Amino acid sequence: MEDILTGLNKEQKDAVLHFSSPLLVLAGAGSGKTRVITHKIMFLIKELGISLDRILAITFTNKAANEMKERVKNYLGLNEEPQWIATFHSFSAKVLRIEAKAIGFDRNFVIYDEEDSKKLLKEIVEELNLDKELYKPDKLKNIISQIKQNFDEEVLDFYAMQMPHINQIYNLYQEGLIFANSMDFDDILLNTVKLFNENLEIKQKWQDKFDYILVDEYQDTNKVQHEILKHIVGDRDCITVVGDPQQCIYTWRGANPENILDFEKDFPSTRIIKLERNYRSTQKILNIANKVISSSKGKWKEKVLTLWTDKEEGEDIKLIALENDKQEAGLIASQIKKFINEGYEYKDIAILIRMSFLSRNIEEALVKASIPYQIIGGVKFYERAEIKDILAYLRFALNPKDIQAFKRIINLPSRGIGNKTLNKIQKFYVEDWKQALKDSLSSLSKKLQEHIIQFLEIIENIQKNADKSPAETAKYVYDSIDYENYLKNKYPKDHEDRIENVKELFNALEELEKRGKTLREFLEETSLQQAQDSIEELNSVKVMTVHASKGLEYNVVFVAGLEDGIFPSGRAFGNVEQMEEERRLFYVALTRAKEHLILTFARNRNSFGYNSDKTKPSRFLKDIKNQLKTLKPTIRGVSNKTKSFTNTNSSSFSFKIGQVVKHDVFGKGVIKSLSPPKARVIFEKAGEKEILTKFLKVI
Repeated sequence: MEDILTGLNKEQKDAVLHFSSPLLVLAGAGSGKTRVITHKIMFLIKELGISLDRILAITFTNKAANEMKERVKNYLGLNEEPQWIATFHSFSAKVLRIEAKAIGFDRNFVIYDEEDSKKLLKEIVEELNLDKELYKPDKLKNIISQIKQNFDEEVLDFYAMQMPHINQIYNLYQEGLIFANSMDFDDILLNTVKLFNENLEIKQKWQDKFDYILVDEYQDTNKVQHEILKHIVGDRDCITVVGDPQQCIYTWRGANPENILDFEKDFPSTRIIKLERNYRSTQKILNIANKVISSSKGKWKEKVLTLWTDKEEGEDIKLIALENDKQEAGLIASQIKKFINEGYEYKDIAILIRMSFLSRNIEEALVKASIPYQIIGGVKFYERAEIKDILAYLRFALNPKDIQAFKRIINLPSRGIGNKTLNKIQKFYVEDWKQALKDSLSSLSKKLQEHIIQFLEIIENIQKNADKSPAETAKYVYDSIDYENYLKNKYPKDHEDRIENVKELFNALEELEKRGKTLREFLEETSLQQAQDSIEELNSVKVMTVHASKGLEYNVVFVAGLEDGIFPSGRAFGNVEQMEEERRLFYVALTRAKEHLILTFARNRNSFGYNSDKTKPSRFLKDIKNQLKTLKPTIRGVSNKTKSFTNTNSSSFSFKIGQVVKHDVFGKGVIKSLSPPKARVIFEKAGEKEILTKFLKVI
């Protein structure tokens, strides 16, 4: 036993040794929670004589599951991987493969992915002859997933007020899945609950199979997962869950914080053990993290942990205000160089951002400084679909032989040009695709002719103006194909981020003009940037969103873009629950750092068509301002001067991102971004709209 408990602190030992009641381990960031779970599994096997295949350990990612399997496998000297260390979905799928017949499925059922589900929904909408604009597959899939994750079909009634046929679609969708002997991702969990609800013998069989159950990252469980656990545990005390309410940052995708906040209600006589000793960060980093999270409200406050460490106080936490976003990126690159000169490696450093569009300037600064980097949890800026779409138009105009660009844009947005039409056009190909389009016109229908003529006009306008003004030409493409509306329809969940990404492309092209470079040179540079990312992949700076950083740690962490409207997100203004989640997200960002933590924001952030938008520092910084060392930046080759707005509408100057404003028609809202004389505002009732600032009043 001594061997199993070696290296554990008192609270960790208590957690490993407790079996007399359900156990909730509140484990702060960097407190060794995975170690507790792994060592408890060892104790169950070595000291209590429980077989490994009678222990169920559930984690939330395949990566975490594989790491735990590897630890257990090495400790026990196994040749094969443990079978019951799994994610919720993989565990449920195993159960259903064995018990499928009990709920009307064959054990060889197929699991539909997003594309499969959307195709089925599209067929249903067509079959019912419904409005395709109202009943879009993406939107329908999101609604159905929401219903299933919330374990509540009454949500259907809510959507039925706007979409009268949603109940019918939902039922036909489920019938279609069953007919095809298939389940979607959410059904894997739902059908496991259904199996246990309807078959008491089967439920008892699975309860009897496991003597002990352990669950990691419990703050991220949804209602259905919580229900599965209750079925497996029954009225026994054989459960330990580990989690941190302070790191609950996924409510937007179904996580139900009540599972951990009210755990004792569902599992009576629960003992709570707090792991507050941090093995990751210096005390100064923990001090500001504690300060930020101590402002949590309601139930969250009851389970707030106060992290401490016996490590040294450490370096001061630095706050650096830059005049603009270009300087911010340059400062980060120069600071990275400084850390490298002090003996750190690139892999020791991470740059965290709240929104993915912020990566563009950072990536360019890293490339310019010859700093190897890797985008984690997302594609690189110039590889994003929305960026590639706009650039494909520019590429094709410069080189009409570019077949990949041609295929990407000829039916983007939809022009009714499918494979049949493309085959016709291909027969006329001699020199390039532009000429092939012209030569094929007489063989096509009048409607297709009209679409292709419009397309050719766009291409010819690009050719005439591309090198004169690349930025304006890209904006012309964006407007001509109504790309903003295309993004809203195609990507309902994250179209805002994608629109912001395209605006960042406009900024990049504006800078290209200032440098006197051509569009061709720009396209070549972006290609080289993509190729460079594979260089020194194992020793590279990591750039990622804060969501993607969860569970990771780095010696040096930069948190960039700390401005109201960005971090916290403008979507959280006026919504207490969302703002609380933004606070927890900020806490997660801070606690990724082990030794050095640098916070940055820009007083002005570029917006297409104008030099900059005035910003407001993140409200979260107020909580910790007395614990930060504010530095004045010195960046070689970057001017500290920023130009004022070129717009003459003086009313624009009184507005800032993050301000609460009122409109006579739309009511109260928050400014998300500024492009004088317009502002993009998120209204409480009317949603997001672009409004002339002269119609807004500050309240």
